[in-house]
Amino acid sequence: MSLPVDDATPATGHWLSGRLPICLISLLVLLLLGLSELVLKQVQLRREVTQRQQVSSQAGELRAGLLNELNGTLHLATGLAAYLQSRNGVIDEAALQPWIEGLIRQSRHIRNIALAPDNRISYVYPLAGNEGAMGLYYPDNALQWPSVQRAINARQPVLDGPIQLRQGGQGLAYRVPVFLDDGRYWGLISTVIDTSSLLRELPAAARGMQLEIALFSRPYDESALPMLGSAAWRATAHSQLQLPVPGGQWLLLARSSAADTLSMLWLRALAWFLSLFIGGLLLLMLRSARLQQRARQALDESRQRFAQAFVTAPQGMALLTPQGHWLAVNQQFCHLLGRSAGDLRQGDLLSLIAEDARLQASANLEIARTHPQQWESRLNDAFGQPIDCLLSAAWVEGQQPCLILQCQDIREQKRVERLKSEFVATVSHELRTPLTAIAGALGLVVNGALGKVPASMAEMLRIAEQNSQRLTLLINDLLDMEKLEAGKMVFDLQRCSLTRQLRDALSSLQSYAAPLGVQLHLQSGPEVSVKVDPLRLQQVLANLLSNAVKFSPRGGQVTLDWQVTDDLVRVSVHDQGPGISDAFRPQIFGKFAQADATTTRQQGGTGLGLAICRRLIEHMHGRIGFDSSPGQGSTFWFELACQPQAATEDIHDA
Repeated sequence: MSLPVDDATPATGHWLSGRLPICLISLLVLLLLGLSELVLKQVQLRREVTQRQQVSSQAGELRAGLLNELNGTLHLATGLAAYLQSRNGVIDEAALQPWIEGLIRQSRHIRNIALAPDNRISYVYPLAGNEGAMGLYYPDNALQWPSVQRAINARQPVLDGPIQLRQGGQGLAYRVPVFLDDGRYWGLISTVIDTSSLLRELPAAARGMQLEIALFSRPYDESALPMLGSAAWRATAHSQLQLPVPGGQWLLLARSSAADTLSMLWLRALAWFLSLFIGGLLLLMLRSARLQQRARQALDESRQRFAQAFVTAPQGMALLTPQGHWLAVNQQFCHLLGRSAGDLRQGDLLSLIAEDARLQASANLEIARTHPQQWESRLNDAFGQPIDCLLSAAWVEGQQPCLILQCQDIREQKRVERLKSEFVATVSHELRTPLTAIAGALGLVVNGALGKVPASMAEMLRIAEQNSQRLTLLINDLLDMEKLEAGKMVFDLQRCSLTRQLRDALSSLQSYAAPLGVQLHLQSGPEVSVKVDPLRLQQVLANLLSNAVKFSPRGGQVTLDWQVTDDLVRVSVHDQGPGISDAFRPQIFGKFAQADATTTRQQGGTGLGLAICRRLIEHMHGRIGFDSSPGQGSTFWFELACQPQAATEDIHDA
């Protein structure tokens, strides 16, 4: 039964497969793209010019309105300087207050007016809310004094700000230096303008014109924040207008916020799509014959390579129908079973499998149609002898969909595993009896049952007893592991109180933790029952708790707690040890795994405890894991199915 493979059909010449048609089509597409880009560029330039003109005109209206408001306010404050000059700098508060009240009533933006003869503020109106400004001496204010000096030296008013006011808040400071008729410098008139009041109507007016604006009081300072708007789009503004103010200039930026009803992006995408669509359509029409021929040739070559690999594979391979009937087998498969292809044709895969395993094999073949499957099974050879095999099945689509089956002979692997298990079991059993007698005898001697032990021998006997106990634990772990792997360990699952089990485990470990200076703590939790083998659960808890104690520092604490989520309970053991390194995490539940595998390691152990715990928990239908960060301790946990424990429920407390 061979694998059918069609002969590859040689490619035939065709004028459509030449390079000239492809070059012509590519040139046509490039011309269409270039022409569309040229037209779009012209359209975009015209729209940008029109938009900039419109934005500049609208921004000019905003600029004029702002300057009108600002200059009207500043003009009123400038008139006060002429009044003081006419009074030769004499401040008559009774005569001055009505004057200033009239100024503030005429301008809605003035917050206060201050007089500073000799650069020290001695009069402020209104005083309420501005008490903090009284007594301000400008030369002592490092932030405001440079602006004041500039006004004095230039003998011209200066508008500064926004600045942080001494009386609180921010505002614009309009400072007018006052010089008397004889030319002497008298002092300053400082008018604080409410920035928010001055600019309050500007954003609404801009929105009405569908503009986005930004106003800068220090346009040449790149790090300065704008008084209004955002500096993020400064480089893309459609209009930039200067606003002359006393002692400087402001900058008004504007750009259109109107939605682009005819987006250039969509126009460009449409032009490119049409150009590429036309070119692609022509290209597909011209190249269809060659592409079909190449696809057929590639398919034929792929079939030939697969057929060659199928025939020469070092393991058995076969093609099956979804029901397990043979479509093709290679020689290695026939050699493994000692059967010819004709013999195999008389039956199917399930007929070669032991009757008690056929149902599982049929289910695996069905699942393999959606997900690749791998399982161990025994196939009967021509003489009826079972052969241990590792079978892998996967679904292959094609003209004739089928299952591809790989069969690997694992008899030698099974034999080696069996020899290893038998060797470990034999050695463990042979050592267990004499070692138990040695450990018992040493314990009697050390504890003085045979008389007082000489001081020179006591330490050596104690070390010998400890090592014999360690060997006993190692042999017990080896025997438990051998039973688990061989499926010989019996589990007596009973419904038990989880709280009682945890208390018993903690109580039994107190004598181990006390000499090491480690405290054991049990946190309370909800009463639940779990279905477990009590002895095996105690074995798991003893191993996790002893590990936590062993790796905790003297004076540390090991905490045992549990939380219930839906119908699962998670039991956690927290320690304050060094944590688990990233390199050791993958093999922590492996056999003979040791974080420190050197002969000088500080902590003893067989390296089998966690591997046994994992298998015990899995046999009790749970799962086990851990969470750890190096240097921050570790938490080992396991999860089991649970039920709320009623007060009258009969729970077995083994």
